[in-house]
Amino acid sequence: MIELERPRDTGALFVDALGVYRRHFWTFLALGALVVVPAELVVSGLGLEQFSAGYDSTPRIAEAVIPAAVTFLVVGPLVTAICIHALRAVATGGAPGAREAIVNGFESFAPIFLAVLLAALGIVLGLVLIVPGIFLFVRWYFVPQAVVIERTHGVGALSSSGRLVDGGWWRAFGLILLVNLVALLVSVVLGAPFAGAAQSSDRAVWALVGSIVAGSLTHPFAALYSTLLYYDLRARKSAFYRP
Repeated sequence: MIELERPRDTGALFVDALGVYRRHFWTFLALGALVVVPAELVVSGLGLEQFSAGYDSTPRIAEAVIPAAVTFLVVGPLVTAICIHALRAVATGGAPGAREAIVNGFESFAPIFLAVLLAALGIVLGLVLIVPGIFLFVRWYFVPQAVVIERTHGVGALSSSGRLVDGGWWRAFGLILLVNLVALLVSVVLGAPFAGAAQSSDRAVWALVGSIVAGSLTHPFAALYSTLLYYDLRARKSAFYRP
């Protein structure tokens, strides 16, 4: 059992997210793989022909941009939605309830996708000037949580996420940057043996396998962390919170 609606410092965010993830590791791994595996197989395996292509250590821009876009618009939000429902089940003292979390997560995906797509368009436009894009990325980082937990849709989800970050943008930026750097480091470490195998055999499929393994492991943890950070920000905004 874990209390959701309370402030957490940096250490508590990592400890609590890791604690939930570790206690229910196989469930969260399966939840991550449920989304990551088909997305990677379709987009990279079939679409980018990694099943049959040779290994290229310097891929073309499209080969990097397309998977990143799919991750931002589909994989990340969907894994987050599923993990939010699983985390809320854990918070009541039960098991993650994988089947219920999956059903509820997929039911939430349509409004999440619309809101995330709106956020992506704004961020891309903002990235033309660099700083506004980064500002908007942090401001709208909690759109999936706003849709699932607050049941807001479209622009309302963007506004809800923005209100949470108001007055604490730099703290949110630092904590978001930290978890993404940790996820990147873990992905690099996990993917290194597969990248080596891909290079030695000249078969991109090994790099694809590494990406699947890394994504299946890191996405659920990032989802748990970001959801606990969402609750942290909400608790700090609450009139009932007294430091």
